[in-house]
Amino acid sequence: MFALLKRFFRPATALLALFAMTACEDIPAATRAVDPNAPVVVALLVPLGSGNAVTDQLGQSLVNAARMAQGEVRGANIDLRVYETGGTAEMATVAATRAVAEGAQIIVGPLFSPATTAAANVARAAGINVLSFSNNTAVAGGNVFLLGVTFDSVADRLVSYSVAQGLNRFGIVHQDGLEGEAGRAAVAAAIARNGGNVVATANYSLNFQELSDRADEISTVLKGSGANAVFFTDSPLQGLGFVTAQLSTRSYRGGRNAQFMGLTRWDTSTDLLNAPSMEGGWFAVPDPDLTAQFEARYMAAYGIEAHNLSGLAYDAIAAVGAMISSARQDGATSAFGIERLTNPAGFAGVNGVFRFNANGTNQRGLAIMQVGEGTANIISPAPRSFGGSGS
Repeated sequence: MFALLKRFFRPATALLALFAMTACEDIPAATRAVDPNAPVVVALLVPLGSGNAVTDQLGQSLVNAARMAQGEVRGANIDLRVYETGGTAEMATVAATRAVAEGAQIIVGPLFSPATTAAANVARAAGINVLSFSNNTAVAGGNVFLLGVTFDSVADRLVSYSVAQGLNRFGIVHQDGLEGEAGRAAVAAAIARNGGNVVATANYSLNFQELSDRADEISTVLKGSGANAVFFTDSPLQGLGFVTAQLSTRSYRGGRNAQFMGLTRWDTSTDLLNAPSMEGGWFAVPDPDLTAQFEARYMAAYGIEAHNLSGLAYDAIAAVGAMISSARQDGATSAFGIERLTNPAGFAGVNGVFRFNANGTNQRGLAIMQVGEGTANIISPAPRSFGGSGS
């Protein structure tokens, strides 16, 4: 999972393991029978017990959000049980083993990629699926389904919108390292899927002196390519503001030569939103209206602000409840089978509509924001269903 998803790409406390694990695409999803008319045991694996105050606060916020969803689910009897992973693979293995022994029928969580893989290995042997909070597609597949907002989802949303606006010649500018390469690959794949063309690719070191030295070359490459859209993969916490400012001083900025857009959330930095080089730029976010409603309800329930990622736990329990309810109506015992998990209609979450793909990745309904005068405004609303406007 990338940088604690950075609030679905907002600031985080630590970077997570990137592509340290191999995807399980050759292993089918689990198919353990579930009686939807009886209480369904749901194991919630969260990074409590880490000894780190920030991580433990995150873990408790996930628990709180899951409890909210449990109380609001209709048509399903969920027996929610919490297990501490400490944020490590070792503790996740112990937690998953205990959860299985105590009758878990589906696992929600963990958060971090190594912990997800560890828990999934235990769950797979028991025929149980895992709805992980991670957004690292390297750990998706088999019995692992991701809840986090992935690079693929963001790239698809922005690229499809861009192509619809007649912007189909893309330059990709990415930082060196695993996260930058993952972002570049996601953007390139989205461009291919949506009928665009990659006409230029440029990379840079996060050493600012080296980046400054590279800026002339990057600007020349972009200008010579005829790109009418430039996709940046970096985040406000790293080199994004610097590289766009460097290009701006070389007369290459959004709205003049090409439309700028980004893979991460740009509204995490007031300085970035006020930067002239970002004016008119685009980025994507989960449904802002629904997210705000959830945060207000969480505050009313617990008297504190919801953690940036807590909505993922609510979404997971809401999806579990919807699948149980659907199985009850159908008289089926496959509440968490692949057909129900990958229902094309998806699920309604507090961060918007989402659905799981058969390979364990997901799609989320995202809004497109545009930077202007120090703020960000919606220019394309998040779809409230799949296949509709804005999808």
